Amino acid sequence: MLLTYLFCLLAGGVLIALSLEGDSGADADGAGGNLSLLFSTPFWSFGLCGFGLCGLLLSLLTRSGTVLPTVVVALGMGVAMGLAAARLLGLMGRRDVDSLVRSADLIGREGIVTLAIEAESRGFVELTARGSLIRRPAVSNGGSLPQGTTVVVVACDGHTLRVDRI
Repeated sequence: MLLTYLFCLLAGGVLIALSLEGDSGADADGAGGNLSLLFSTPFWSFGLCGFGLCGLLLSLLTRSGTVLPTVVVALGMGVAMGLAAARLLGLMGRRDVDSLVRSADLIGREGIVTLAIEAESRGFVELTARGSLIRRPAVSNGGSLPQGTTVVVVACDGHTLRVDRI
């Protein structure tokens, strides 16, 4: 039985490693219910890996003469890990990725003045939001700000930022 657990652990590990190679959109995502999860690659790869790992550990760490309790616990763990992985990966696959930077995302962010802001005119501020470097026109709330000054965005008036010195 030890070889069976080892084989399942290795087969599950290979399936998981192969699934990391590319985007396979052919898997069932659970939209058809619990039964469709049983036919998905994540269920089988994580299920095999969980069954093999649990069975291997129980076989090596316990010295009972019967095999049945180990098989039942390992099988339960494999099914549980397979279902959990298939559900979790299905949920993660349906999430929408949004990297669009909105003006409201900039409020409260720190930036650096790249073009001096005079009392009655606009300058430019660079800051980072959602992993993107943003360069926007800015006006100061209180006096002029020389180039290199660290500022915080307090408001957005359309495309123009309103900033204060930190």
